[in-house]
Amino acid sequence: MLDRSYRPALVTLLLVTIAGFAVSFVGGFSIGRFTAVLPLLLTAFAVTYGRALWLQVAAYLGAILIYLLFAWVIPDQVHYWGIQFELPICLVAFAVALRFPPVQAR
Repeated sequence: MLDRSYRPALVTLLLVTIAGFAVSFVGGFSIGRFTAVLPLLLTAFAVTYGRALWLQVAAYLGAILIYLLFAWVIPDQVHYWGIQFELPICLVAFAVALRFPPVQAR
């Protein structure tokens, strides 16, 4: 059940996501490519909490596909892990989730 703590929790998870990308960036070429998937998965969890199961599954699959695309399929075009593209995608997802909370959280 969702209550008035939804938005503060979402903002907290947004800050943790940004920190996760910072850790991935600092990790650089050694582990940065591998840890960049964690903030993407955290975003998928945070923005779909309390929503339909199909949307949750789609968000997790989207997060994994974005990670695979930027970190492994086209790494040369995105400077080897794509954080500069992944972070704005996550920020947009959080903005949409804050603007349109689940029905129970309103």
